[in-house]
Amino acid sequence: MKWLLLLLGIIALSSCAHRQITPGPPPAQWTEGNQIKTLINGKKFYPPMLGAIHSAKKSITFETFAYVDSPIASQFTKALAAKAAEGVKVNIILDQVGSKQLSAEHLTFLRKAGAKVLLYRPFQWWRLLYSNNRTHRKILIIDGQTAFTGGAGIAHSWVNEWRDTQYSIQGPAVAQLQRSFAENWLELNQDQLVGDSYFPKLSKKGPYQAQFISDTISNRTNPLAQGVLHAITSAQQTLLLEQSYFVPNARLRRALLAAARRGVKIEIIVPGKKVDSPVTRYASQNHWRSYLEAGIRLYQYEAVMMHGKLLIADGSVSIIGSGNIDDRSFFLNDEVNLHVRSKQFAREQEKMFRDDLKSCREITLSNLSQVMAPWFKRFFSGLIAPQL
Repeated sequence: MKWLLLLLGIIALSSCAHRQITPGPPPAQWTEGNQIKTLINGKKFYPPMLGAIHSAKKSITFETFAYVDSPIASQFTKALAAKAAEGVKVNIILDQVGSKQLSAEHLTFLRKAGAKVLLYRPFQWWRLLYSNNRTHRKILIIDGQTAFTGGAGIAHSWVNEWRDTQYSIQGPAVAQLQRSFAENWLELNQDQLVGDSYFPKLSKKGPYQAQFISDTISNRTNPLAQGVLHAITSAQQTLLLEQSYFVPNARLRRALLAAARRGVKIEIIVPGKKVDSPVTRYASQNHWRSYLEAGIRLYQYEAVMMHGKLLIADGSVSIIGSGNIDDRSFFLNDEVNLHVRSKQFAREQEKMFRDDLKSCREITLSNLSQVMAPWFKRFFSGLIAPQL
């Protein structure tokens, strides 16, 4: 009963918030000369992330939502602690709710080695709106020069069970991601991260034009939502979306349907029954029929849990990162997405999308009833959609 009242209180409070997406693109801060590598699944992204940590000389900044007791978490803890013991500045932000399954031994080990570890907004039931804002960002930056971001936390699920993607980035855009981390570090610690250890001069490393877009509870312009809405409303030919938690609000649903009506070919991959949040799947299903009737092609990923976040517009603009297409990412959590303006990069992401289609079942009007959850599950999930 206590948890039910708590949930109802959060919903009541958050429903009073102004949740309009400001039309237009987010503030443009495009950078030139970035190198971005796509790392598919844990066996491909954990080793380079650990290798980068081992190579650190001056600083490591690390922020994540889920850091869970597991062999892979132990590897990261030992690697981070070893660099702190060497004198590298190691600054860590862990979401207190998302990382609640991390034992205190990890924190003690890191702090004794010299790492600074902060928990983001420890839950306080008497401060519901404060506690309902989580950091869902995925940030790892080495010496202010090499960064990793994407959808993955640090847990056994990502080793060989979940389908997810991380990206390594070098070039001028890394400073934007570092500023996102520094923003939360300042909030929690009243300590500014400055100097060459965190913000070295960055040279061009590759061919890509890119920018990081950060979303915080204090930024009411909702730039992540702006970016997604702008990509949808600007698309003229194609939209490809691969989303683990796909619960777009009414404004975004209208934009998708309008895009379909003007002839944009839209394909969307969502998780199948292997999902860690069934309630999110139920809420998403409330609108599947309208998508299909508009000519949008819908697929459910059936091999394993699909945790990716990807949008490709007109084969030229890609949006990747930690943000889901739901109200929690757009209005409640701290998130960070990377926008890449490159046909070459978009082709690489589309190939990944097409490869994932091989593990999908297409949902059509004729088989929709076979995959839909019972009406009452969808109804009650729809009631709490603003929290998903």
